[in-house]
Amino acid sequence: MPSRFLILIVLVLVQAKAFPQTSPGAFDLAPPANPSALRKLNLWATYYFVHQFKSGGNIPIVYRNGKPSGLYADACDFCEASLQGSAYVTDAEGNVSVVKFAKTGKRTFVNCRTCTKFSDSNAAASWGKALWIKSTGFSGGLNRYKLIPFRSVAVDRKVIPYGTVLYIPQFQGQPIALPNGQTLTHDGYFFAADRGGLVKKNQIDLFTGTHSTNPFPEIIRSDNNQTFEAYIVKDKAIINALKAAHRK
Repeated sequence: MPSRFLILIVLVLVQAKAFPQTSPGAFDLAPPANPSALRKLNLWATYYFVHQFKSGGNIPIVYRNGKPSGLYADACDFCEASLQGSAYVTDAEGNVSVVKFAKTGKRTFVNCRTCTKFSDSNAAASWGKALWIKSTGFSGGLNRYKLIPFRSVAVDRKVIPYGTVLYIPQFQGQPIALPNGQTLTHDGYFFAADRGGLVKKNQIDLFTGTHSTNPFPEIIRSDNNQTFEAYIVKDKAIINALKAAHRK
């Protein structure tokens, strides 16, 4: 696999105290020669991330089979993890577990509106009923793909089929600040690798890994009136390379 498609790999060992990460490869694909010849979409964007917190509080994280995980959260951590779809949870010994939202159960573990951040959210009622599964690394809702920070997006498959490559000119040249202090430059390409229950119509939801802040605030506005142009890529070499990078 070409080095420019090296991905951000997270090695998760449930019984290990180390939680190493490596940096993603360069985003250095050349822009399409003639974007105007490609199918154009007008999209708007939000972003999502893997929530990180220490096990604590009195709200149990329960697996979808009804068995307790042994991990706990407070109201805001539980609800943030449910909203984002996954979490890295560190226990008292420093061991890291990865949990992913599995389904909405019948039992309400917490009223998410008690968390100030979600007090006005109409969707918050279901978040407190989340049941979970064990996971590893960056894993989305589709079994066929893994997620790559700043490259993977969740989509409404009725508008953008899974596996689609998008080129968005406004992102081309945007800096990506990494935790290790390195800065990469985005090439404007994105891969439809995930689904989201709240992602509808012409919205895309950018996966940012463990980065909880908006990496592109001038473009990602979380407002369906703030749209930008995107193009559906037909270059087989680029499509195949990004599919290979996302394949589990």
